[in-house]
Amino acid sequence: MNTNTLTYRYFYKADPQKMYQTLLNTQLEYFQMHDKSIKELHVGDKINTTLKTKINHDSVTTMEVTKIIPNEEFQLVTHQVGNHDITQTFKFKKSPNGSNELDYSERTNVTTFRGQSYFFLAKLLYKFFYNRGMKKRMQQLENLALN
Repeated sequence: MNTNTLTYRYFYKADPQKMYQTLLNTQLEYFQMHDKSIKELHVGDKINTTLKTKINHDSVTTMEVTKIIPNEEFQLVTHQVGNHDITQTFKFKKSPNGSNELDYSERTNVTTFRGQSYFFLAKLLYKFFYNRGMKKRMQQLENLALN
């Protein structure tokens, strides 16, 4: 694992196409909250919003869809001030034992040495909360896909 990337692997029982479509639907709903003109997600779609960062600062951001491969991958990049980007990737695949697997990653691009050092230290403390939050988020996504 790269030092600038957090990952989470989730095994699910829902139909893979339904799970992927549920992810797209939840992302579309989020984008529509900020831009009602978006009716369907496409690569290049962008919204502007304010998000809380890991250190509880408000950050003006632009979120952009950067990759859509039906039933395989969905990716978006959150552009924050100071040339600080976070790439979120959802990859749907089969595990070696045949289980449905969703691999999620957050790659943080911090351009300054100070920022990189801070991120590395914060990551060590944050990983526990990240895993717990991702497990809950993936379970919610799967529950929506099963209903």
